[in-house]
Amino acid sequence: MDYQVIIFVDSAGFGGIESHIIELAKLLRLNHVQCSVLFYKDHNNHYFYEKLDCHQIKYQHLSGSFFSTLSELATLSKYTAVHTHGYKAGIIARLCCRILNIKCVSTYHAGETGTGRVKWYNKIDKTLSFLSRNFAVSKSIASQIDQAIILDNFVIPKINAKVTATHCACLNVGFVGRLSYEKGPDRFVKLVSHFADDTRFNWHIFGEGPMQTTLNFPEQLVFHGMVDSEHIWSKLDILIVTSRQEGLPMAILEAMANKVLVISTDVGAISNVVINHQTGYLLESFSITKVTEILNELIQKPNYQTLTSNAQKLIQSEFSGDKQWLLLDKTYRSCVSH
Repeated sequence: MDYQVIIFVDSAGFGGIESHIIELAKLLRLNHVQCSVLFYKDHNNHYFYEKLDCHQIKYQHLSGSFFSTLSELATLSKYTAVHTHGYKAGIIARLCCRILNIKCVSTYHAGETGTGRVKWYNKIDKTLSFLSRNFAVSKSIASQIDQAIILDNFVIPKINAKVTATHCACLNVGFVGRLSYEKGPDRFVKLVSHFADDTRFNWHIFGEGPMQTTLNFPEQLVFHGMVDSEHIWSKLDILIVTSRQEGLPMAILEAMANKVLVISTDVGAISNVVINHQTGYLLESFSITKVTEILNELIQKPNYQTLTSNAQKLIQSEFSGDKQWLLLDKTYRSCVSH
């Protein structure tokens, strides 16, 4: 039985959820499933729209009302699975699907609780999880929602022959992600400041977000803003993840697929991929002293290709979409009418 998938989202920026949606659409296409992205509202998220256009992923916008969502979902064929991402889209689509007697699939990404209105949206989203078939990207997230299946994030990797900077006088070290408190960009900035007079490292930060205007970037830190991921990894030797809360960051998977060494805090499901001294370096908690020790070791003995090769192999075997597809396909088929 053939089916199609509508990916429903309310997106105003570009981060882990948006990266995941692109990888999901690519995976569906590889498995000959038609899919498109349905936006609850047009937030002028042009960077995301351009990425969808680049990958030839169809999309359309609703007017940003419950009624417009209900009307659009009512037109879908019985062989369509509705798959939501993000708290607002999840809340709205689940209620609409319940009214229309349509089964809904939701993926829970957020490792952070949020504050203010976001905190309440997250709480309502999780409370209504009994209305959908649920995926979660980590065990900690799954424990908070109804009958969730663990669905690891994944990337459709373009395996390259990136060689780490074995003979380079400098190592390129970077932060990649949303500049928000839970991601810890302030920690990265403090780390860079600690190396103010050290010319052995080049420092980079990729991303945008609410903390962008409050971070005091040191002179030696290059701020790139929002950059296509395919143009990031060739510029880095080391990715440092300073997150306070997480699920399973897409940036880590992309870095490992591209043979960029990862040093990360142990939050969310990161320990599933960053195995200390095997596929990268895992820190119990963020410590400038500990990261400094690791970086000093790496600059003295920069031939760490064993770690990056192990990491790339792990991505290929466990996080490249093959295993995830089996779970997705089974769930989608259980949701469409026979």
